Amino acid sequence: MSQTPSEIIESYTPFFPERTDRLHAMLTNCGHSRTSDHSYVWDGLRRGSAELVIWQYTLSGLGALRFGGTEYPVPPGNGFLVIVPEEHCYRLPPESSEWEFLYVSVHGSELVRLATEFRRRRGVLLPFAPDSPPVREAKQLLADCRTGRIDNRYAASAAAYRFMMALFADNPYGNIRSSEEFLRKVHAYSLAHLSEPITVNDLADATGCSRWHFSRKFQQAEGRSPHDFIIELKMRLAARLLQTTNCTVKEVAARCGFEDVSYFCKVFRKFHGLTPAGFRSSGA
Repeated sequence: MSQTPSEIIESYTPFFPERTDRLHAMLTNCGHSRTSDHSYVWDGLRRGSAELVIWQYTLSGLGALRFGGTEYPVPPGNGFLVIVPEEHCYRLPPESSEWEFLYVSVHGSELVRLATEFRRRRGVLLPFAPDSPPVREAKQLLADCRTGRIDNRYAASAAAYRFMMALFADNPYGNIRSSEEFLRKVHAYSLAHLSEPITVNDLADATGCSRWHFSRKFQQAEGRSPHDFIIELKMRLAARLLQTTNCTVKEVAARCGFEDVSYFCKVFRKFHGLTPAGFRSSGA
């Protein structure tokens, strides 16, 4: 089921009938819309068989994207990149009264290939700063359509390819300095709370991120999951305590944030290859 938006603020669908050359990138449409209609639903398997790449970015309100069996919120400052046909669905969710967004749709074999590669690297849903290359390029596309600058298929092809390059040019997690600051906050919080059970929600709160964005940002920065990172810190602390104190295994487990001693021993053995008692007696 699909419905058009309740209010189309601006929408352009350039069409050029001449087919003098075979082009592998083409702008399908672009626009700025707002909807308060809860029948606004787009199903990726019910939009025909022609391949299409769609980028949609939330300006205000809240949208929702179902992908891979999970539904994700799409709040302001976030956008997604989907490909038709595939199993996905985006909509105005019941808990949201309105969704305002920019969108760009392109087609062509080269753009589908690039979109697939982009998603492999970055994912389907991610944050975009208001001044990021994709948002700026989407607004420029609207301006070019509005003023008639995209007046032939070559200009439309170049615009489509330019938008895809803007996606690749974007660094969704900021510059190196902001990434270092992010990791500094993660390390500082973790080291200060190793005696407690540390959750992903705790780390997300400490860095001012949502849980989903924190996990993606951390994975990209560290190349591993937050859970694996916390386990490593706790297991290194446990090893130091076993080496330098007379604490019992139960006390070491407690000081590393484990309430279940058996589970602590299991994790320790998996990480170090020895039980806590065996590690201590080995003099490792």
